[in-house]
Amino acid sequence: MTPLRPRLIAALLTLPLAAVTLAGCASGQGSPDAAASASSKPVATTATSPATTPTASPLPTATASPTTSAAPAAQLSAAQQRQVDYALTYWKNYNSAVYGNDNPNGGDCANFVSQTLIQRGWKMNGTWYNHGQNQMSGAWAYVPSMLNYFTANAQTLGLVELGDADRAKFAVGDVVMFWWKNANGTYSAGPDHVQVIDRLTTGANGKIKVEMASHNLDYEYRDLDNEITVEHPGAKYVVWHLTKDTNS
Repeated sequence: MTPLRPRLIAALLTLPLAAVTLAGCASGQGSPDAAASASSKPVATTATSPATTPTASPLPTATASPTTSAAPAAQLSAAQQRQVDYALTYWKNYNSAVYGNDNPNGGDCANFVSQTLIQRGWKMNGTWYNHGQNQMSGAWAYVPSMLNYFTANAQTLGLVELGDADRAKFAVGDVVMFWWKNANGTYSAGPDHVQVIDRLTTGANGKIKVEMASHNLDYEYRDLDNEITVEHPGAKYVVWHLTKDTNS
């Protein structure tokens, strides 16, 4: 349940951003959150020049499930609301017609999170892009490369790395990356999974409950504490907090 901190995350960053496209959610080890088994590897796909960001059909407004939180949820900005509405619309019914489905290449989790960032206000560029099925950059669709992109460009992207002790600073729309603990007690160099926070509530005891939307496994509200203690005991994570709505 220990969050990764900057020095540790720097030590794990051994995967450079490649010119070829790497696709897939997990970094290689088998897990219930990867659509493929441990034998699956990132798939190189054709990289093309940046194109205009696809525009999805107008989104219906998602209705949040009832909560027993003792404190009301913070008011979301219009950009945050667009992002969470998108996540709650497409967490189960994939928007494959616009963005493809990367599960055949190892997992769609990063592809899904990137889609929500488009709704937040980010724009595609020469490093971070999706031009359809099998035409996604590593920074867009492969979690280790996404981590490298975030880390190398944090200031420009308006991202701040947070850990478990910083829960009071977490916000809806923030990106959470996970490292699963291997059977031998070690962790992969690159993260295995990524999700987006879509609900934060504070209980009567003052503890902040963090819930996330994700692909493979497909979840509407996945509880962070349950994920790192029950589903994946010993998992580590970092939260990338968005301080602005654009990536430029």
